Amino acid sequence: MSALVSICIPTYRQTLYLKRCLDSVVNQDYANLEIIISDDSPDDTVKLFLETEFSKLKYDYHKNDSPLGSPRNWNAAIQCANGDYIKILHHDDFFTQPHSLSMMVNEISNTQSDFLFCQTDVWYTNKNTHRIQSVSNKQFRLLKQFPELLFYKNIIGAPSVILHKNKNEYKYDENLKWLVDVDFYLNAFFLKAKWCYLDKPLISTMHDVEGQITGSVLNDKDVQIREHLLLFNKIKPHIFNLKGATQFFDNLFFKYQVKSFNELYDITPHAENNRAFYEEIIAGLPNFRFFKNFRRRFFESRYNNYIFKFEPYI
Repeated sequence: MSALVSICIPTYRQTLYLKRCLDSVVNQDYANLEIIISDDSPDDTVKLFLETEFSKLKYDYHKNDSPLGSPRNWNAAIQCANGDYIKILHHDDFFTQPHSLSMMVNEISNTQSDFLFCQTDVWYTNKNTHRIQSVSNKQFRLLKQFPELLFYKNIIGAPSVILHKNKNEYKYDENLKWLVDVDFYLNAFFLKAKWCYLDKPLISTMHDVEGQITGSVLNDKDVQIREHLLLFNKIKPHIFNLKGATQFFDNLFFKYQVKSFNELYDITPHAENNRAFYEEIIAGLPNFRFFKNFRRRFFESRYNNYIFKFEPYI
């Protein structure tokens, strides 16, 4: 018998995108699955929608007594899963084709892997344009050798592109908001999980839609600084060469105009854990700024991100 897959869908109020998400699940040709919906809505919008639009669909619905927020709601859905594999699917993401799930399960099973990720069809709804987020062979080799690459750039993508074995140690850190997916992936690498990659866009993720976390924290100085320092404390023992981390934080501190260690400490006391490291970076911020900015602009350019794919910090 084929493996049971738990499709875990954390939801919050939105029903238009949830319909597209569930329609894509219903259309899958992989039959041995369960659908778990963890509803974080403050009202019955999602519940009534499901009862009306998907009255014949078999699913396991859980309404949180009070909103948990993400990623606690993600974990709540996963905790209800009975499957051999977990397939988290955010309510505004969806499978791109009926074979998406079967292809994922076949690949992770045939390679005897713990984790799988695939290409992403990134849909920018404001302009109704698409791009394919992919990983080159070189990037995947680097990722397996130097997982800290994810700290500098999330080349995997959103959690919806992941399929993984159902294990207790695979949980999202509820203290994080922006880097929660990166932390989750890094934790799996450091636990020696075996990863595989499918170079097909089997999942579509929607961008620029109302209520997404990305829009609220992408340029939030406090969130960006705090979470990068928190995650750096976790991964520093695993980093092979700190030169890349020095260059990364130089760019991060310059971008958000961090001018003293005291300012850094006010954002997060966790800065004390690596005080000498951060003080040296802050002191050197003005040095070679023109060259640093030119280098940063090149590596962050669309040409590098989509064509050359050079990794500046590894």
